[in-house]
Amino acid sequence: MKKTCAVALVFLLWGFSLFAQVEKGDSEIGFMGYYSTMIGTPNSSGGTGSIQFSYGYFLTPRLQIGIGPQVTFSQGFDGSGGEANFSASAFFNFNLTTRSKTVPYLFGQWYQTDFSPDTGNFTDAAFLNVGFGVRNFFTEYAAINSAISYGFAFASESDDGLLLIMSGLSFFF
Repeated sequence: MKKTCAVALVFLLWGFSLFAQVEKGDSEIGFMGYYSTMIGTPNSSGGTGSIQFSYGYFLTPRLQIGIGPQVTFSQGFDGSGGEANFSASAFFNFNLTTRSKTVPYLFGQWYQTDFSPDTGNFTDAAFLNVGFGVRNFFTEYAAINSAISYGFAFASESDDGLLLIMSGLSFFF
């Protein structure tokens, strides 16, 4: 019985090592959809939906840097009409493990929600996000990616926060 358990454990660990073998120099292309909402502001939009395309490069098996343009679809504060807005981000990810089918990671992100805001200036639409995510590899080169983050506004007089809940697919090469 002990030998059977030991053999099963070896095969289980070996199976996990077949996935998520991200190495230095690998790249990731991600497609994420997410829901975001402002926290702490009286003019909360009630939430917006966004689509993000991202490119990341692994400096080490644990550390990744990248960029990502986004299209945000939002509804007016009064519930009428909607608009599409282009935004962008720059990010880093730190993988907590490197050879597992499930790879949890911590990340930081600069997120610019609007490049030409109707009110205020450029920095009024900028957030520094910190968060936690998990990539679940279903092949060696593809994973389901889910994450949650909280963003702090750059504007000094702002108490706004930005909550992001994200999910999508990542492809590695």
